[in-house]
Amino acid sequence: MYNKKCLMILTVLAALSQTTQAANWLMLQGTERPKATHKFWGFVQPSYTYDSSDTLSGLTFAPLVGNNGKRTAKNSIAPWFDDDSRFHFRRARFGVRGRLSDKINYFTLFEVAPNLLTYDPFGDRARTVALDHLSMTFNYIKGARVRVGLFKTPGPEESFNAIHTMTYIEFTDFVARETLERFVTGAGKPAGSPLSPGLGTPTSVAYGFNGVRDWGIQVFDSFKKGKWDLSYAVMLGRGEGIHETSDTDNNNDVYLYTSAEYDLPGGKGPFKNGIKYYSFYQAGKRSFQSDLSGAEYDRKRYGIGVKAVGRLFGGRYKHRIAAELLYADGMLFLAPAGGVRGGVLQIAAEEGNKARGYTLDYGFFLNRHWEFGIRYHRNNLLYERVATVNPGNERIFKEWTLGINYNFTPRKRLSLNYTIRDIEAPNAYVASGGFTAGAAATLTNDVQRIVGTTDNRIALQFTWVF
Repeated sequence: MYNKKCLMILTVLAALSQTTQAANWLMLQGTERPKATHKFWGFVQPSYTYDSSDTLSGLTFAPLVGNNGKRTAKNSIAPWFDDDSRFHFRRARFGVRGRLSDKINYFTLFEVAPNLLTYDPFGDRARTVALDHLSMTFNYIKGARVRVGLFKTPGPEESFNAIHTMTYIEFTDFVARETLERFVTGAGKPAGSPLSPGLGTPTSVAYGFNGVRDWGIQVFDSFKKGKWDLSYAVMLGRGEGIHETSDTDNNNDVYLYTSAEYDLPGGKGPFKNGIKYYSFYQAGKRSFQSDLSGAEYDRKRYGIGVKAVGRLFGGRYKHRIAAELLYADGMLFLAPAGGVRGGVLQIAAEEGNKARGYTLDYGFFLNRHWEFGIRYHRNNLLYERVATVNPGNERIFKEWTLGINYNFTPRKRLSLNYTIRDIEAPNAYVASGGFTAGAAATLTNDVQRIVGTTDNRIALQFTWVF
């Protein structure tokens, strides 16, 4: 019933569109215009973030007592995860893209700002300059362009679109938690789950990050059928931290993507008019270097979506309506133990541990300068789980984000977001294996205190594309 309702919502939203705006990110990021030469480009995003959440207090479960007085990672500022407010450069990227010949184009981009590309997740700064993109596309075969190197993996529109064109400042919880992947040598079990398999030696720092990118090879193209633009992509990647020089498990990830976009007059590039339906599927295997058993775990991510922006219902104002339904199965990232930096990173690794995220977004364009938006997101983490995972680990994340964008020019934008956040832990922990009833009750009470510290967040960001 849940899936049928979500599919009905997607269909209704698409049917309401009379004029729309969408973008073919496969072509925009993987190809160049016929007359393009070489272009130096980049963007900076200075930001200020303030989180009104509380610090932890009143924890009595023995492993968590030392977290009193600290902030959870969810309620602090990335990539430091230790304070409630900060002025920082969220991104500062530069690169060169262009054509080497009429059949070969390239794309390079580098990151220098402090974020999860330059930091090891939950650790310290690991590199001064991080590689963001390094790819070449060979356009020799009609209907089957070939792209090789490091580039964005086809997936949810929220993460697949160009980062400097994002309507909102921060990713939704599902995308930030389960699509942006952290790589660890060993992980903690979900809390209160002594019967879960061992995942090597737990660590509090991830050694790698994917940034929704991968090294690999992709076959893709786009086909015009009347006013329809039909696209596909098939990619084979490493499924490893993008800054690692070797693949630790020698497994490959498969990425599949398809979109159908109805073109309408007006707009160009990232701001072209059209109505876009899309779907994706990602699958691979993961293992933990410190796990001597050599066990491997399936990781799957898949979803569907629709995006429509334009003068709806025959009116004079432009609107945006979008929806995504996303799923994760296996290798779910939960949180550092206790939620704080320094806690061992917990992963529900087995297939059958599932998360489900959905997002509804509405935007109103007053004119070419002012844009107003409201986005609702819900992530049901561990709504289904294997028998060895304690039901107390299920979480429901809810977010309402109110956004204002003021476009000084097409290349300069000021964004203000206010996010209303709520986390629920709907189930009590239960005794199992060596986890006693008394420990389960104490942990249940502490988890309610932990999720209760989460409050709202405000962010201000300036984007300048050069």
